[in-house]
Amino acid sequence: MTAPQTEFPPAYGDPTRTGYAAEVVANAFLDLARAEGRTLTQMQVNKLVFIAHGWALALLGRPLTYNTFHAWQRGPVAPRLWEHWRTLGRQPIREALPVSAAEPRLEEDSDAVNLIRGIWVTYGQKSGEELSNLTHLQGTPWAQTYGLSNDLIPNEITREYYVDLLRGA
Repeated sequence: MTAPQTEFPPAYGDPTRTGYAAEVVANAFLDLARAEGRTLTQMQVNKLVFIAHGWALALLGRPLTYNTFHAWQRGPVAPRLWEHWRTLGRQPIREALPVSAAEPRLEEDSDAVNLIRGIWVTYGQKSGEELSNLTHLQGTPWAQTYGLSNDLIPNEITREYYVDLLRGA
C-alpha cells in the first residue's frame, strides 16, 4: 500500500515547512471532544496530537504539524502546547487555543481531517495515563529518544515507528 501524496499548504511564515500549527490540530481534538460533551486534559491533547502526527507521517507521507515533539517524562510533548496549558495540570481544557488567521485551514485538507477523526475514534476515549502508557511502549519514538540530551523526537523516527505499525511489525 502506498501512502497518498497530496499538495499541502506551507506553514505560516516559512514556505519550506509543511504542516499545521500544533494549536490547529489540538483545537480539532478539542472540538471533537466538545461535540461529544467531553473535555480533555493537556496530557490527552498532547498525546493525541503526537499520535495523529505519527500516523500522518506514515499514512499521508507528510507531517501533520510543523512543531517539534520532545520526549518528556510522561511521554511525547509539543512544548508549544505545554506552554499554553502548563498551569492547568490535570484540569480540563475549557477553551480553544488562539490561532493566527494566516495559518492554513485544516478544514480544507480532507485527508488530515479524516485522519484526525480516525485517531479520535481509535484513541479519543483513552485517559491521559492510557495514552501516555501507549507512547511508552518498547520501540516507540519516545522510548527511542527519552533521556537523550536534547530530548527531540525526530520525524524520521516517528515515521519509521508508525510505518512499522502499519505493516504489522
